[in-house]
Order: sequence, then structure tokens, then C-alpha cells
Amino acid sequence: MSSVFKNKFLVAAMVLLAVVSCNNTGEYCVVKGTVQGVKDGAELVLLDEWNKWKTISTTTVENGTFEFHSRISAPTHVFLYASNPEDVYANPYEGGQLKDFFLEPGTILVDVQAEDESDMGTGATGTVLNDAYRKILAADPDAREALWEEAIRDERTNLLALVYADDFPDDLTRASEILDHLSPVQTRTYKRYISTLKKNLVRKAEAAERRQNALEAEVSLVGQHYIDMEYPNVDDIPVRLSAVVDNPENRYVILDFWATWCMPCVQSIPALKEVYAKYHDKGLEIYSISLDSKAKDWKSYVEKKEMTWINVLAHGGAKVYEDYGIEFIPKVFLIDCRTGVILVHEGHPDLNAILAELLP
Repeated sequence: MSSVFKNKFLVAAMVLLAVVSCNNTGEYCVVKGTVQGVKDGAELVLLDEWNKWKTISTTTVENGTFEFHSRISAPTHVFLYASNPEDVYANPYEGGQLKDFFLEPGTILVDVQAEDESDMGTGATGTVLNDAYRKILAADPDAREALWEEAIRDERTNLLALVYADDFPDDLTRASEILDHLSPVQTRTYKRYISTLKKNLVRKAEAAERRQNALEAEVSLVGQHYIDMEYPNVDDIPVRLSAVVDNPENRYVILDFWATWCMPCVQSIPALKEVYAKYHDKGLEIYSISLDSKAKDWKSYVEKKEMTWINVLAHGGAKVYEDYGIEFIPKVFLIDCRTGVILVHEGHPDLNAILAELLP
């Protein structure tokens, strides 16, 4: 037997041994996947949510596929990211976020469709936790509670309690009841994350209470005259709102307060694009005011998302937010150009329905 043949034989044997030990001991896990919308050669990373977002493993995209080989001491909840967000062609989630799933012994199959906004919430398949989690995510909303309950009562999938409890920031008692389904061993294993989770739940409950108080205190500006402003657009040219409202070609102006880091704002962009394409020729204009702090990133984002209407950056925009009584974004106003009166003041108005009546 030649030395070359021996070396190849030894390498093959070692690979086979690794796969066998992976399947038998449960210390290793394999993540295999296909990906669309991410540049070939892009670096992908697995971040461990239950262990202070530490990096578990990295790999690269090759011919639209990727594969991770990792050793873990216990199952954990991970997020799949592109290390460089610029490598994601059409990612609706900022920062390169692509998927979340469970890292556990076995072969985990992940299909990434980065251009599909709903793909992030589809999970993975191939292992017990992931199959149960995906089943819940794919279910009709009315059926999910029963599936969550079924999962956390099953000792094979009760670790899902660590995800399910996070859905109850307004009911800390219920969150604690869910966590009680963990075994004593699991409680010890995930002690640090459970402590962090409970603290976060308390913070979320407090934040929700502050938001509710702010909403109750917010005064509607419907029926009042708009307040003028002037900020630079993507070409660094100042654009005054009154100039847009007074433009004889415009009949209505949507005043949109947003930021690239605001997920609900980002999720509203497709709706704005839809109404702009449908009603712009009938007299609709959009004036979007961003609260972003980095002009270069904001400009790049606006171009990437093809937001072809008027976009301005509110450098030090505290005054305009105070003028319009804005505590949270997104916030949308609709201005009647003939009178200057505000017709709509909401967070998520049904613009299609409203404009269908105003601009038939």
C-alpha cells in the first residue's frame, strides 16, 4: 500500500470516525443548509443566545450552501448571522440576522431565504427540539398555545419553555409557571440564562407600562395644522416640509417618523412602497424623517430599500419629535395639502384603505 493511499485511507477513516462519534455520543452536532440572497464566500456565524451571545462556530457560503460542525455541552438556542451585513442582498433584518433555531445533537437542516421577510420565523428541521419548534412556528396563531403547552410538558421538548416564557412580559406569574416545566437538571444547567431571562421580562413589563402610559398621555393632532420642519435629504440638500405641502402637484403628504434600527418601522416600508407606487401619480407624496445617527448608513439603507420618495435625516431632531408629541416610532401623519390639516395620526394606519377613499 503506497504512502499516499495510506494517508487518504487514514483521512477517510478519521472523517468516518468523527461522524460516527457525533451521532453516538451527542457531543457534536452538524448544521447543513442552503441559502439564497447571501453572497457566495460570505462568512456565517452562530451566536449562542443562552450563553451571552458567544460565537459558537463560523463557516462560509459555498455555491449557495453552508455547513457547521460544533461541539456543545448542552442544547442551546442560536441565531444565524452573516458576519458582514453587506453580504446579504435583500435582508429585511438589519445586522445580517438570518435565522434562529436550536443547536442540539444530530444533523440540523436549515433553509435560508434571505429575501423573504417571513423566512426568519421558520426555524429548522432534523432534530427533536427543532421539529417541535418549527411545528409551532408554522401553526395557525390560534393553535400555537396548545402546541406550546404540549411541547413544554414533554420531557423531550420541555426546553422550549425558555423561549415560550419570553412571550409573557406582561404576565410574570405565567412566565414563571412555564419555566417550572424545566427539570431540576435543566434549571441548574441554564441557571445563568434563566436569571437573565427573568430580569429581561421585568424590564419588558416596565417598558410596556411606560409605553401604555405614554399612549394614554399622547394627544392626537388630528384636525390641527401641521408643524413645519426642514432637514437634509440623501443628497444633503435641505428640504422644507411646507415646500412639499405647497407643491401644487401634491394633494396629500404622508409624514413618516422612523429609523433603520426600528424593526416595526422597517416592517412598514413595503406598505409605504405600495401606496407610493399606487397613489404618487394621483397626488401623494411621502416625507420620511429618520432618527438615525449615522448619515452614511442611513443613506445606504434608503438606497438599498429603494425608498424613492423624500427622505430626510433629523440631526438633533428632538424638537420635531416634541412638536409632534412622539414618544415611540413608527408614527405616521397624513396631511391635506389644501388646508394643511392633519387627517391621520397613528402608528400603523391602513394607508391603502384611507387613500383609496381620498384618491380614487
